[in-house]
Amino acid sequence: MNLQNRLRQIDHALDRADTETAARIAGEALAAGLEDPLILNLVAWRLEEDGDLDAAVAHIQRALALAPQDPTIHVAHGIVLRKTGELRESVAAFERAIALDPAYAAAWMHRGSSFEKGGALADAADDYRHSLGLDPRNPDALASLASLEARRGNIKEARDNARLALSLEPSHAIARQALAQAALESGDAERARELLEAILADAPADGDFLVGTHSLLGDTLAKLGRHDEAFDCYARAQAQFQAIHSARQSAETARDAVDFVQTIARSFSALPDPAFAALRGRAGTPISGPDSDNRAKRHVILTGYPRSGTTLVENILASLPGAVAIEERPTLARIDREFLTRADGVEALFSAAPEVLDSLRSDYWQRAARAAGVDLTDRVFIDMDPFKGSRLPAIGLLFPQAKVVVMRRDPRDVVWSCFHTSFAYNAGTLAFSSLDSTARHFAATWTTIDLARERLAIDAFDLRYDRLVRAFDETTRALCAFLGVEWSEALRDFAVTARRRGVSTASVTQVRQGLYDGSGSWRPYARQMESVEPILRPWIERYEADAV
Repeated sequence: MNLQNRLRQIDHALDRADTETAARIAGEALAAGLEDPLILNLVAWRLEEDGDLDAAVAHIQRALALAPQDPTIHVAHGIVLRKTGELRESVAAFERAIALDPAYAAAWMHRGSSFEKGGALADAADDYRHSLGLDPRNPDALASLASLEARRGNIKEARDNARLALSLEPSHAIARQALAQAALESGDAERARELLEAILADAPADGDFLVGTHSLLGDTLAKLGRHDEAFDCYARAQAQFQAIHSARQSAETARDAVDFVQTIARSFSALPDPAFAALRGRAGTPISGPDSDNRAKRHVILTGYPRSGTTLVENILASLPGAVAIEERPTLARIDREFLTRADGVEALFSAAPEVLDSLRSDYWQRAARAAGVDLTDRVFIDMDPFKGSRLPAIGLLFPQAKVVVMRRDPRDVVWSCFHTSFAYNAGTLAFSSLDSTARHFAATWTTIDLARERLAIDAFDLRYDRLVRAFDETTRALCAFLGVEWSEALRDFAVTARRRGVSTASVTQVRQGLYDGSGSWRPYARQMESVEPILRPWIERYEADAV
């Protein structure tokens, strides 16, 4: 059968909204050597549904090579990129579709979904509303807007949109989940529980949706004081998250996130002491070449560990006049790729020639300038990333003049929060799939931080989260003195800064609400935490010894 006949069969199936049949015909056609953008797009959809995201991306890229002006393929590309955790790249794909067809409602809706997944809720809401302006009776856009507004606490709008979506598609899972979120936000946890358990009883197939639903049910049961059941829900959410993403993680690296950090710590620890004086001197060599102008007036690395308060402090510092902050951007990607992903990477990095180190610094500043979107000269530049704690040996080697702010919080609160929070996928968040792996990742990270500070001339400031919350002005004045910047009352307006900037981490809701302590959040789960307390004990004892 020739290509045109196959395409007619596919069109007939799509006219009946029978995507499964259309994808099967497309797969047969491709196997017979018939290649067309629509065929490749449908085969990619099937691969995506089966969880083979890398193969799906490859097929979509082939389709784009054949039809670069087809906005539907750019949208398909954006959807699969979002599923792989590449949120910024997915937004760019949707923007290409919008540029090709500004009236393409699905492109606006899906860009909103990527914004929402990254925490940019205001941008997401704008996109959902724009999509609905183009297609007012799209249940997916209505449900997505309802879910977002429920998260933002806009209960009436959430319910109105969810109910309209359900009037168009009575079983719409996202609309039903939005009603549950709205019930929880309005204080009716029992109603939220009923709605969420009914959704799960229908066994929705979408893995990401299941992760979110189990996690939300965990939050709901926690509100009801049913902590053992809540823990089981969080564990199911993490198991589902791992099942979705672990295959891709294995394809990217032979070592998991825990082993990645443990290898850095072991390799760094094994370096001989006599080398460090020479290495420190070499690290101070100025950058040569045209990228030297990208240096900032003040270079701040803000790190520690996820859920330790880094996002809060980033928005506090971003409130300073002239400050520029970037949020968890891969400024050290080249160092990871060329050195730290190797078993001997730390040794290779610390024995690299001066021109190699200069090139790595130059690459960092190029990435930093692109992420900031402004000239960094004469700016206070804040590179916030809790996962950069495990890269502190590389940071200390390459940037000895940097000011390093290290967040500290009760290790039990941090580990518990990482375990029960729904994160966007990256190589690090997969470590949170169990309490044990979270605790081991935490221990490996802090071992690395401590070693780096012992062996390298790192200018560091320990910032305790609880002190920041309880004595805000005093703590931020000390922080500003360390950074060499003038304290300003504007720092108190960090929640306004967060709303303006658009927080894109899991701390989005908390930061916008203002100061929140959260100490002791692990205590209702003390029985479950017993198994990991021995792993965390050294850092618990240090934290308690330093208590106010």
